[in-house]
Amino acid sequence: MESIKLNRENLSRMSKAISICGYDRNALSPSIVHLGLGNFHRAHQAAILDELLERGLGQQGIFGINLIPDSFPLGEILKEQDYLYTLITKSSGGEERVRVVGSVLGYLNGCENSGLNQKEAALERMADSGTSLITLTVTEKGYYFNKETNECDSREASVQRDLEHPAEPRTAAANLARALSRRYKAGKSPLTIMSCDNIPSNGKVLKNCVLFFCRELYPEIISWVEDNVSFPCSMVDRITPATSPALVKELEERYGISDPWPVCGEDFRQWVLEDSFKTKVPCYGEAGVQIVKDAGPYELMKMRLLNGSHSAMAYVSWLLCLRTVDEGITNPLVSSFIRRRYMEEITPTLEPVPGIDLDVYKDTLVSRFSNKNIADTIARLATDGTSKVPNFILKPLSEAVKQGLPHSALVFALAGWARFLEGTDEQGQPIPLADTNGPTIAEAARTAASNPAGFLAAAGIEAGGLSPSQLRQTAEEFKTHLDAIHGKGIKRALEEENGE
Repeated sequence: MESIKLNRENLSRMSKAISICGYDRNALSPSIVHLGLGNFHRAHQAAILDELLERGLGQQGIFGINLIPDSFPLGEILKEQDYLYTLITKSSGGEERVRVVGSVLGYLNGCENSGLNQKEAALERMADSGTSLITLTVTEKGYYFNKETNECDSREASVQRDLEHPAEPRTAAANLARALSRRYKAGKSPLTIMSCDNIPSNGKVLKNCVLFFCRELYPEIISWVEDNVSFPCSMVDRITPATSPALVKELEERYGISDPWPVCGEDFRQWVLEDSFKTKVPCYGEAGVQIVKDAGPYELMKMRLLNGSHSAMAYVSWLLCLRTVDEGITNPLVSSFIRRRYMEEITPTLEPVPGIDLDVYKDTLVSRFSNKNIADTIARLATDGTSKVPNFILKPLSEAVKQGLPHSALVFALAGWARFLEGTDEQGQPIPLADTNGPTIAEAARTAASNPAGFLAAAGIEAGGLSPSQLRQTAEEFKTHLDAIHGKGIKRALEEENGE
């Protein structure tokens, strides 16, 4: 099939099998600024807004901004295709839906390497009174916060650098604080700023980080921010693998679309949003978004059961030479460990979740993980463990230890992570380590057998508030599991953990 370049002019030439955005994009206002224009945002929030626009519900579009260097010429690609992109959703049963999404109206990169004009343009876009909503998907590591206090971590080099160079901020929180200062001086228009990242109480953490920079650099705006800017918490969910060359090729060959930056996601999606807005936001509830008084229980459920299970599964799966998520979860050993052991130990650490049957939710997660059609990879789940493990595994582990609850599977997951971090598998093959703090935690992992407490401390377990005796006991349990993995191999160690 001859492929057609994706752009506004060519929409009418697309195959009838492709759903095309039919609304007038010229009539939209880019009143939503999104920080972190990547795969997840395009498969989730931008797709939900696109659905609302297609139904004639609203006229708000998205202007995307990235604050870190792009790994490829993203700006050129999007401009050439009029900021359109292709979303393909795939169910576990093999059903596919292909949609050209039109909710993104513009893009720029506002990182330091993009030049002063680009950075200024990004700040002005956030500060503009026409911007009523700013959303973020900058990942956990983009917040630079202390996981024990949920406050901005002033010890972080990036935070210190932004305090020393306020006119050229790099972190998301410093950019937002500077934009709010400009907004205050220009007319004090209110704003809603919404985190969509996997952080407990993400809106509160974001507010704390922004207010930190305000106190240090723009103290005159603090009371105005408190009264006129809201930071609602949210929980977002849709498994979205990294875009691969294979996906680009698939769209060209099967659907005739030439799009260098499509995105693929599962057919499931969920968004729980705290009802705390200072400005007009899209009528998300019309697209199935749950607008609730307290998003906390939903956040905790998703992070500990989905994200935590992802991390727990990733490291043992890699050591078993399993490379895709569906291969991992359908492996009998891994499946039993995750569903029967790990998820069941996590469950008592959760709060009641209104409207959710947790047994059904857990079974649904296993079904979603089994979706071979989206080709999610173990390598993706294994990245940035030092940003994920403290929230997803260490916090519930600490709570379980303090409450005297079963926690062997949680400790085993940490032992699997430590063995993964050693850098070679049981066949002597190198293990890829993609982690911002990789060298530090990898060094701790290499000595974990002789110094288990040192590894757990490097991972961040001390933030959990365990007593010295509880820390010693947990370190002994960790060493027992790690010794079993070293001495018997991951397969036999996992069998014993499963009681087989």
